[in-house]
Amino acid sequence: MDIIQFFYAFVLAPVIFVWIKSMVFFILNKQGISASQIFLIDTIFSTLTLYVYGFVVIHSLTKTIHLFNQKDPLYDLFEHTEYFHLWLTHILMYIGLMILFTGLAVVNVFVPFSVELTRLGFYGFVFTGFLTGLIAFMTVWLSNPHQARNFMRLMKLAFGVFFLIHAVLYFIFIPSFGKEHMMYWWSSAVFMTLVLCSLFVYKSTKAHLFVEWASDYFKHTKWGLNIQLFQEKK
Repeated sequence: MDIIQFFYAFVLAPVIFVWIKSMVFFILNKQGISASQIFLIDTIFSTLTLYVYGFVVIHSLTKTIHLFNQKDPLYDLFEHTEYFHLWLTHILMYIGLMILFTGLAVVNVFVPFSVELTRLGFYGFVFTGFLTGLIAFMTVWLSNPHQARNFMRLMKLAFGVFFLIHAVLYFIFIPSFGKEHMMYWWSSAVFMTLVLCSLFVYKSTKAHLFVEWASDYFKHTKWGLNIQLFQEKK
């Protein structure tokens, strides 16, 4: 993306959004309005602002495409948009969720939860972590282009790094296997599943074929013809 358009879309616009939200909250708080009314007004304001931000991002992208097209009439529009589609949105979404899950797990290690939950309910909650990890792996696999391994290799590296963080937390702080640290164990189950899937799917031919078959069911026609962020080694 053109550097100026990127600066306005991903730096200035979010800063302006947070600044205006803080000003609105400050003004409403001084008026003695109730918390529920402030929440309602803030929700309406945030929703409208997010719509505006969406149009700002679209404008920035189309403006960038226009600038590139002026320089090169044969400019490949599809290739440029696929760069954002695969390498920016997908990577940021997936790694962002991994950071969120790990952050919640870290907080839970130091701040035990006080919740009413039976032992069976706790086991069930942790079990959903394994299911979430399996679904997450299939989702990431679904995003993987056919012609290169760079995207999946990056994701597998992220799975391993975040699982290692959970393992280090366990060995150092030894969180109890109970409802007090339910978020830590749920997140650990997610990343353990991601790592195990990464290991066995690539090691087992049958598992690899099954995952390919399952993911191909959801892929649209000609999926995988994407621009590459890193060059393949020859």
